[in-house]
Amino acid sequence: MKTTSYTALGFVTLALCSAAGPAAAETALRVDQLSCEYATDPLGIDVAQPRFSWILHSERRGGMQAAYQIVVAGSAEALGADVADNKWDSGRVESDQSVHVVYQGKKLSSGEKCWWKVRVWDQDGNPSPYSKPGTLEMGLLRPGDWEGKWIAMGGAGGILPGKTAAPEPNTSPAPRFRKEFEIDGRIRRARVYVSGLGYYELYINGKRVGDRVLDPATSNYHNDQPYEMPSRVSYVTYDVADYLKPGRNALGVQLGNGWYSAVTKAQGRQPYGDRPKLLLQLNADCSDGRRISVATDLTWKTAGGPVLDNEICGGESYDARLETPGWTSAGYDDSSWQPGILPQPPSGALVSQMIPAAKVIETFKPVKILKPAEGVCVYDFGQNMSGWTRLRVQGPRGAKVQLRYSPVIYDDGRIDTRPNGKATQTDTYTLKGAGLEEWEPRFTLHGFRYVEVTGFPGEPSAENLEARFVRSDLDLAGDFACSNPLINQIHHNVLWTFLSSLQGIPQDAAERNERVGWLGDTGFVWEDYIYNIDMAAFTAKWLCDIRDTQRPTGELSVTAPTWWRSGRKGPAYAPYPCWISTYPLLAWYAHQYYADTRLLQQHYDGFEKMVAYKAQHAPGHIFTHGLGDHMEPQAGGVSSFRPTQTSPLLTSTAYYYYDVWLLARMAEVLGRDEDARRYFKLAGEIKEAFNRKFFDETAGYYGTGTQTANALALYFGMVPESRRRSVVERLAHDITVNHKGHLSTGIIGTNALEQTLADHGLAELMFGIATQTTPPSWGYQVRQGATTIWETWEGEPHHSMNMKMLGSSEVFFYRDLAGIAPAAPGFRRITIKPRIIGDLTWVKAWHNTVRGQVAVHWRKDGRSLAMDVTIPANSRAKVSVPTMGLKSVAVAEGGKTVWKDGAYVAGVVGISGASQSADYVAFDVGSGSYSFRLTGQ
Repeated sequence: MKTTSYTALGFVTLALCSAAGPAAAETALRVDQLSCEYATDPLGIDVAQPRFSWILHSERRGGMQAAYQIVVAGSAEALGADVADNKWDSGRVESDQSVHVVYQGKKLSSGEKCWWKVRVWDQDGNPSPYSKPGTLEMGLLRPGDWEGKWIAMGGAGGILPGKTAAPEPNTSPAPRFRKEFEIDGRIRRARVYVSGLGYYELYINGKRVGDRVLDPATSNYHNDQPYEMPSRVSYVTYDVADYLKPGRNALGVQLGNGWYSAVTKAQGRQPYGDRPKLLLQLNADCSDGRRISVATDLTWKTAGGPVLDNEICGGESYDARLETPGWTSAGYDDSSWQPGILPQPPSGALVSQMIPAAKVIETFKPVKILKPAEGVCVYDFGQNMSGWTRLRVQGPRGAKVQLRYSPVIYDDGRIDTRPNGKATQTDTYTLKGAGLEEWEPRFTLHGFRYVEVTGFPGEPSAENLEARFVRSDLDLAGDFACSNPLINQIHHNVLWTFLSSLQGIPQDAAERNERVGWLGDTGFVWEDYIYNIDMAAFTAKWLCDIRDTQRPTGELSVTAPTWWRSGRKGPAYAPYPCWISTYPLLAWYAHQYYADTRLLQQHYDGFEKMVAYKAQHAPGHIFTHGLGDHMEPQAGGVSSFRPTQTSPLLTSTAYYYYDVWLLARMAEVLGRDEDARRYFKLAGEIKEAFNRKFFDETAGYYGTGTQTANALALYFGMVPESRRRSVVERLAHDITVNHKGHLSTGIIGTNALEQTLADHGLAELMFGIATQTTPPSWGYQVRQGATTIWETWEGEPHHSMNMKMLGSSEVFFYRDLAGIAPAAPGFRRITIKPRIIGDLTWVKAWHNTVRGQVAVHWRKDGRSLAMDVTIPANSRAKVSVPTMGLKSVAVAEGGKTVWKDGAYVAGVVGISGASQSADYVAFDVGSGSYSFRLTGQ
């Protein structure tokens, strides 16, 4: 288990604890894991009230927390003595809350570090030992805490003090900055706070600090539109005490364009600034009580370097002949370097980066090297991904190696760059001619499986190039496997597509110049993300990005951060009403899966304004525009950008209803009873208008009877009870007869199918859809060799081969096949209800919740079924064992009978009751591990 997890500040300690001593024998519980979470509110202010969470381990079944006590102290010594040290001692709090307990102690100040621990009492009143200590640390909470100024390299557009322009004609796309300083005494504690836009690398005394890449995470750096909300710029905090030494020290930073600037032409984006910019502050506390501060100002020196060009979608050019060894160390001769300038700074509020950084997560060796032409080698890494490559090469000075990236190849082995669109996806390395040279880019990102190498001196081998998979370092939250290999490969493809999209924002189209956070593409599959990946912090960060785009009218950009922000160059504010529904959807998922109400509170007024904006465009509660079911497959087999079968007015109005219904539910959660009544009333009115407009009373279906129209109405609960059967039957008929077991949906309808088919008795149809191998289907893509999900069902070559928007399979896999679902926010109560369907003989899945791991493993053997289930401590569950259509069943747990002759048999610890329905025997269980076995006739 990891002991460090990155947060807004940069880090938070997780503590593992083993119960020991007399107290361990007195309680069923112990604290296994601590976490402390920081946040930024929509106004761009770091929240000075961190939230505490812990995961419990129970020595027995049914372990529940009845109370807790949190102690926060200003030193490890005070905490060890159980002294709150004027910070916070919660005292004993009678509550089973173990998630998001808000700090209520003395106000925390900028840069302050505290230690904390927790103990709990079980349902019998027995206390656990205290956990091992965790830490929390605040960033720079107020603008006045920043002593440094934004600096940049001079060039066209820069402003020198007292002048209107810098003397240099141009600036570098990857400027380097350095500063030397003295340390007199022993360092007790040191922190660097840094924001380098677009991206940065930090060095101290010749050593690279940390392993972050593409940092800081992209955001709305400043607003050039009449937005209501402020923009924000992320900074990162490093503990650098071990990098410093007595005497002369040196700080070095290299910047890249990232999303922020484009010293050379940007590909597929509108830059926010004219050049890379740096803000840095080092605060070092000496053991004698003195503080040493070093901050960016005009005394810093700057120069260009070997990175000749860098573009996030284009690539990077590097000339190793221009390297200047030692520039990050003290004593380097920087007399030829120029002073920095004070540029126009970004207007965004400085906020701590709250999400895990992007890193190189995995390295791949090539599985094959193709040689389609003389002097051309194509490396096949076997997996489509986002990242770059690491080159090892030896050759003459000035030799130039070119690397071109692509997700697919032609039959003759040449790379097929059609999916790249206008993105050049090309890196270039010029050798310095000094033995074996190793290089990888810093400030770009590629979508690829194949890499073409030209200009290589000699014959390249498998040792000369390896792939580097780059993504935000988010923990995996689950995994799924079953007896059907095709489903396993689909799960693999979806997971890799999701992971490839996460680099600070949920980026799109991994290989082309459209790496933006589309709301619609992502929002329709966010729940699928959550089952696989810990998206809690990422959700909070991206919600702020979305809110930053909101205009006073309530309108939201359909990309966040905004892609094109002004003029008519792009669809930043395209009329896609379903897309902007992602804003409340994400917050609701955070509440359901992570028990997070803070996000509902922080964004509630933004949701209200969005709903009011939609109301203005829905006369009579019916929308007048929309993009609709994007990438809907047509009769000829081609996926269409704009649907031709399902009316966009239907999908837009349905999501308008769902927005209002969600807002009513949020109002209930937040205790805004009057709002809840008002929005439930409005939702009812929209539903009535929707049914009058789109329901065909004679035919018994919605719209023209498409799968999207009927599934969406069922998913949102808009179908009148008296007509539900006919709508379900029409949906089933369209799948089985009209489309021969295939889906006919784009990104909206596919999500609606996986959300609703199983719940309306059509799980077998969803399984059939998932296992089709002719188009349109995921299985067809697998049969064509795909390792990620394509933008179109058929794989049209000018579209992306790594696009998340059709990844609506994971909810079906985890929730329906494995049966794992939250029954109360944060899995406080859990539903385990697997569906034994299709040709499946076993399914195995786990999901890490905020309370611990839930796991299910079922195996079918003739008329018997074995089902192993794990429920985390401090949760309860309804575990439904499928009866598989048998007329008479018996169920044993751990060898003891718990159900026989249609009745519950008491006596097994952890199980408190049971009941039978047509298809299941459902048991009420507490936490723990259970092994059920069903037999029958």
